[in-house]
Amino acid sequence: MTNAQVFSKDKYDVGALRVEPQRIVLNSDLPVSLRPYRTSPVEEQEIKSQVEKLLQAGLIKESNSPYSSPVTLAFKRDEGKKTRLCIDFRKLNALCKSDSEPLPLMDSLLDKLSKAKIFSSLDLASGYWHVPIHPKDTEKLAFCTNFGLYEWCRLPFGIKVAPAIFNRLIRRILTKYKIDFACNYFDDIIVYSSSELEHWKHLKTIFEICEKENIKLKLSKCVFAQTKISFLGYEIEQGKVSPNNANIE
Repeated sequence: MTNAQVFSKDKYDVGALRVEPQRIVLNSDLPVSLRPYRTSPVEEQEIKSQVEKLLQAGLIKESNSPYSSPVTLAFKRDEGKKTRLCIDFRKLNALCKSDSEPLPLMDSLLDKLSKAKIFSSLDLASGYWHVPIHPKDTEKLAFCTNFGLYEWCRLPFGIKVAPAIFNRLIRRILTKYKIDFACNYFDDIIVYSSSELEHWKHLKTIFEICEKENIKLKLSKCVFAQTKISFLGYEIEQGKVSPNNANIE
């Protein structure tokens, strides 16, 4: 496959979208400041390891912010243990101004896909981390550990407005290039075509856009040139849309 450079080497190998840094707007100027959660030695070592990788990738930086949200580890199914680094932004989220970006209409997306015969599903690697945060707002995204304070330079998971910000940016990128053979639903981009030959041309165009816009894809989660695709709990094949049997219980 060509355009190998658009595929991420690991979860920390993400691009920075060529967009204006995004703002995090709060309803109060009073900082949220919480103490770090207690962690076991094993958990603390896991947190340290991930923080170091985030620092090396430039996704976070050391901080002296008045804001502070605590870190926790969540269970990661594919690893069978608590290794998912999460920031408890609940207090900060209570102060975040809402974003009215509408969710994509499921019926509209399914209608577009039902007219196609060949599909690819592209997964953006660590999707939100592609989004740069305005320097004036990074301090609001500070998080505390038992060994230091850090702040996000990119959009983190767990912030209330993250889905709206991310979905809007990807939608605008596709609109900018007048793409009518792909749609996005958060960190998934579905490419759809009427023939295999047309589909490979469409994929090439999307890969070129990814290069221009500094988007990285997660190869292990991408699916290419299928006659049937699962999307939003439905299966689409040869013009038919039906509920995914795996979701019917």
